[in-house]
Amino acid sequence: MDQSDPSTVTLPDGRTLSFAEYGDPDGTPVFAFHGVVGSRLLWSLCDDVATDHGIRLVAPDRPGFGGSDFQRGRDLLDWPSDVSTLADHLDIQRFGVVGFSGGGPHALACAHRLSARVRAVSLVSTVTPPETRDRADPFNEAVLEATKSVPGFSEAAFAQSAWLADNARPWFAASLVTGSPPQDRAVFDGPAGDTLVADAGEGYRSGSRGSAHDLPLVGSDWGFDPADLSQQVDMYHGRADETVNPDLARAFGDLLADVDLYLTADAHYSTYVENRGAILESAVA
Repeated sequence: MDQSDPSTVTLPDGRTLSFAEYGDPDGTPVFAFHGVVGSRLLWSLCDDVATDHGIRLVAPDRPGFGGSDFQRGRDLLDWPSDVSTLADHLDIQRFGVVGFSGGGPHALACAHRLSARVRAVSLVSTVTPPETRDRADPFNEAVLEATKSVPGFSEAAFAQSAWLADNARPWFAASLVTGSPPQDRAVFDGPAGDTLVADAGEGYRSGSRGSAHDLPLVGSDWGFDPADLSQQVDMYHGRADETVNPDLARAFGDLLADVDLYLTADAHYSTYVENRGAILESAVA
């Protein structure tokens, strides 16, 4: 799909929500949610594997990302309403959800708020809830806290990345992998690399407001208890993940009532890239 021309739906409050579809158009529906830096284009890497597994993959841009209008004051539990409207627009009644990184809490919010419609949940390299944060890397936790408590910090941090995406794409690409574990650097240097860079750049299409709002959002109280979910949750997490370390995933798994945690030898992005088939299959189980 041409990244400049996503499909769109108009939401009840007049906002535009953009999305793309991949895989088998007649397959089992799965809604897929990108990270704090990203867009619908992340899931284009699943086009072939979704087709092979008979999955219709619907990938929306969250508010302020890609072609979707920004939503001022959004909280995590606002997202299921957008997803429900999109599902109705596409004549989809029941579906699985999958979330990468910051998309993980958004997938769980849908499972909570749309429990009758969400059949299963698959999480990959997911951000974990505040009650697990004592296991976080101190530097990463300090940055997250600053986005919540220091006025303008989140906006300034992401504005620089948005400028690079618009004006210095090679530097922007380099910034995505600077300091990353070897597993992630290998993924960016391989066949998936161009798509991952395009995905991140598309997330900044309308500036940095989406990411600047999203990071403190997923790092704050989610507004529901994931332990109360009725769906099976499968979690895929890399032992080499330095963005969300595996101790956080283990602690999160201990909180969930019905969970399978799959720890791989990968890192943050590579867990997604190297395990796409299993991740999608978990969302239709």
